[in-house]
Amino acid sequence: MPKAKESFVSPRNISLRVAALLPPEVPRILFAMADQGHEPTEVVAVWQYLTKEEGWEVEFATETGVLPKPDEKLMRKGLFRSIMGAKNAIVEGWYEMAGSKQFLDMKRFGGAEEGRVNFADYDAVYLPGGHEKTMIPYFFSKPLHASLRDYIQLCSRRTNPIDSLTPVSSSPSPPRPQRVLGAICHGVLPVAFSRYPADYPDPAHAGKSILHNIETTTLPQWMETIGWGIGQVWGLGEYYRTFSQGVEAAYENGNDNGNGEKAAEWTEGIVRKALDNPETQFKRGPLGPGAFAHTDTNYHYVSARFPGDSRELSMGIAKQIRIARQRYVDEVAAGVYDALIQS
Repeated sequence: MPKAKESFVSPRNISLRVAALLPPEVPRILFAMADQGHEPTEVVAVWQYLTKEEGWEVEFATETGVLPKPDEKLMRKGLFRSIMGAKNAIVEGWYEMAGSKQFLDMKRFGGAEEGRVNFADYDAVYLPGGHEKTMIPYFFSKPLHASLRDYIQLCSRRTNPIDSLTPVSSSPSPPRPQRVLGAICHGVLPVAFSRYPADYPDPAHAGKSILHNIETTTLPQWMETIGWGIGQVWGLGEYYRTFSQGVEAAYENGNDNGNGEKAAEWTEGIVRKALDNPETQFKRGPLGPGAFAHTDTNYHYVSARFPGDSRELSMGIAKQIRIARQRYVDEVAAGVYDALIQS
């Protein structure tokens, strides 16, 4: 008796079709960074978790491709660092990270121009913070805003199954898992400052911040007030008050060294202005040092408040990457099975 022909919808055929559509086994995360001034813990602690504990790939990019420098005050050995700055393990971690192949192979972010990375190619994009005034050009970076405006749509939690099951090898725009965006402390500001154009097709978004309908946290005012007070005692002036001249003056001057006539603004207040309903969307977190990170319900977006939240944020980003990938795998498997049944 001749051997029965293998069914077209056999597990083997389904597996081969699914495998052709799956993303790379190891997730890739991009740290989109400023040229200088980042809070080192918010960079290193997240990098250590994602690379050493998860075993995932982390790449780095700045707008110009220069190697970013951390906030030197928080790295310099002394009494101030021991109280307010990076711990020894973070300082050592920075130099380990800065010597890595991925860090030295610094990418450039911003648009589809040749030689610049496309945020959409990464499972997640992470925006670390920093309060030093050298960070201000990063907050207002138009190339960064343009990249975030495109990327945030990929982070929207999918409510409908994917509509394309074309294999990656033959499709210029293959289906892919939803993406994840993470931001901590002042790293939320570029998201808040990124806006949909006034003529955006969806009037619900037109002219608004891309954060307008998303739940978020950032550095709360009570924390920034404490930091500012410590800075005053230490003789650091407005070091802990990034927008001591206000957002408008900072934008106009590129560094917040304005004429002093503008009103100072707190980071929390700036972010709240970007939200449709700040009373329900803004998540202040606990009044204390306990770790806190918040994940939005409609977007794969995770935010946190200050360096002490870095690990909690890292775990949140990792969880959202897993959720997005698993949903995609389930959708692909179901779609391939249906397509084979109907063929």
